[in-house]
Amino acid sequence: MSHFDNQTPYVPTYPPALGSQKLMELEADNSYLKYLYPKITRQISEFVEEECDKMEYEGSLMFDVFPDKIALQLMAAGIAGEFTKKYPDSYPEEGRLLRDMIEVVLYHEIMYRRNRYRNHKRLYL
Repeated sequence: MSHFDNQTPYVPTYPPALGSQKLMELEADNSYLKYLYPKITRQISEFVEEECDKMEYEGSLMFDVFPDKIALQLMAAGIAGEFTKKYPDSYPEEGRLLRDMIEVVLYHEIMYRRNRYRNHKRLYL
């Protein structure tokens, strides 16, 4: 009688997805750093995230290899319009400064979502 007769056959299992831990770390880092934003930037971030949620689909401008700068600036202008409707007293004389800040937050959010999208796709390939 062999040692192997009483054991079930060895069936190799799939290793855990190597990128899932890194993806969870990325999510946690991003959440914490957004928590550290100044109040006005957190408010802007809410509008930017809402707009990016609408743009998060296959073939979107957000996932283009080279997103169009004019289209992104128009998106930021639309976000600025919505933001000033809700918060009319924030940056009343500094309209361009507000729009510049919205663009920076928008570009950061797009970069984060593109990275998350690419890493998420790799987990399932």
